[in-house]
Amino acid sequence: MNSVSATQSIHRTADNGTLRRTHGLNVLSVSGTYYEMGRQHGSLLADEIRRGPIPYYRTFVEKIMRGAAPGVLGRVARRAMQETVGRRVAQQMPDFALETIRGMADGAGLPFAEVLEGCTMPDQLVWLAGKVIGLKGVPPAVRHRLSLGLGCTSALAWGAATTDGKLYHARNLDYHGVSCWPSTSTVAFHRPATGQRYVSCTAAGVVLGGFTAMNEAGLTLTVHQHMFTDRAALGGTPIATVGDIVMREAKNLADAEAILARHRPIGCWTYLVADGHAKEVLCWEEDPQRHVARRISAATGESTFGYANIYLDPELGATERDLFPTYWRHNHGRYARANEILQERHGALDAEGMGGILADVGDPRCRLRDSIAMTLTVGSVVFRPEDGILWVGTGEAPTSHGTFVPFSLHTGDVAPGVAPFTPGERFDPKARDAFEHWRKAYVAYVDHESVPDTRRALAMACTLAPEQPTYHAVAGLFALKECDTKEATRMLDTAIELGHPDEQRLASFHLFRARAHDVAGDRAAASRDYRAVLGQHADPNVRDAAQKGLRRAYTPRDARKLHVDLSLGDVMAP
Repeated sequence: MNSVSATQSIHRTADNGTLRRTHGLNVLSVSGTYYEMGRQHGSLLADEIRRGPIPYYRTFVEKIMRGAAPGVLGRVARRAMQETVGRRVAQQMPDFALETIRGMADGAGLPFAEVLEGCTMPDQLVWLAGKVIGLKGVPPAVRHRLSLGLGCTSALAWGAATTDGKLYHARNLDYHGVSCWPSTSTVAFHRPATGQRYVSCTAAGVVLGGFTAMNEAGLTLTVHQHMFTDRAALGGTPIATVGDIVMREAKNLADAEAILARHRPIGCWTYLVADGHAKEVLCWEEDPQRHVARRISAATGESTFGYANIYLDPELGATERDLFPTYWRHNHGRYARANEILQERHGALDAEGMGGILADVGDPRCRLRDSIAMTLTVGSVVFRPEDGILWVGTGEAPTSHGTFVPFSLHTGDVAPGVAPFTPGERFDPKARDAFEHWRKAYVAYVDHESVPDTRRALAMACTLAPEQPTYHAVAGLFALKECDTKEATRMLDTAIELGHPDEQRLASFHLFRARAHDVAGDRAAASRDYRAVLGQHADPNVRDAAQKGLRRAYTPRDARKLHVDLSLGDVMAP
């Protein structure tokens, strides 16, 4: 492929900061004190910050509570969370982080308090999830919205596994903000007054560089979240701040490990830090009560490492709760798939090959089963830290299907003479278009709660990819939600005829077809499907729902309260 031109026009400047726009990405350079860097970020990206993730995150708890506390009650719940949990999180923000956020707020002309509320959301969310796990009788709407299929993937290869022996660190960020993160995606080059230069792959308003980054010492850093555990505890250091310190201060993995050890987290996280020169990886798994450091390198007999959202440490793993079986199957599937591809392509991996891992769609029988490129894939990057090169994915989610544009940490700009690549080109255009309609359905439902718009987008996905059982099944669920039993039955019939590689998912298709029969008044047909569920290897929650269905008919009122997880195409609390 042709290289991307390094010549870009400067769109805006502010103090010592500059902003360019290329290939749908903001290319931001900031320098100076923490406040100055934040102010440059805010001033140069003011318009995009207003439509970016921070305002979205500020009201995210309200979105989560909608089903149980609609309208005024939801706003009251959000305010209560901010006044209690949010305030506790903010109190633990290091001074440098507060200065940076204040500078960003001032630069963008936004109230500092409102911006800070958006910045504390990730830790509020993991704390809330932990508390919900320990409570019985939590409304299904809350459980559903807390799940939302978060599932980042990292893949690393070096030495004998790569074509040039260099270390490559590939990462998909799967997170909330499908409608606003990719459209405000930003490559931010930081030159702090004290500390090392580093680059972070972020979005407008996400001003700290502690999630996905690379520094001039040749270290890369990515973070993975562990949602389903009850270990979250207030009083620790908020996420993103520690990673920012690592990028500014750490020159090797020993430095990084020492910095991580000094901070107790609020939530449950894993940091992957790689040293491009030493060709070694630090996998740091933690919760507020325990942390475990593992080193991976040629010295341990390894030249690849793949990671998803599952603790490898047995003690930490024992704290994770299997509340949503489809989510855990997907987590395990992504982990296995990433490592499988790393082994299959051992010795032939380069930047494009690593990007191909991030773009993988898994088992062709189900687009959502073990795919690495998912609805919530809002950021994708491949780092080559030995020479400071990174390739950043573009376009809508999944960003790993777009063009990866090369940048250089050393120049702070597009890397001249380095080829871009587009992993999505190898996939069937109709299949990609179908998944784009699936993404639109997700946005229509999660962000706008428009079931009619959701159904229209799902109908297009089914038309373009008629071989996908989950597309049809979910279209059937939304028809059921509107008590359109004829269409619900038709779509679920198709899903059952197509089958599914997981018997558990097929059992759930029978469960919801039974419910469609119930709502239509055909109790005999409903009972046959409920018994079909019990005759299969069903997930415990689906089996329990079928047994309940045999005792009591599913009603239109029940159907209208149905909550679908459109990231994975299932119902967390059936």
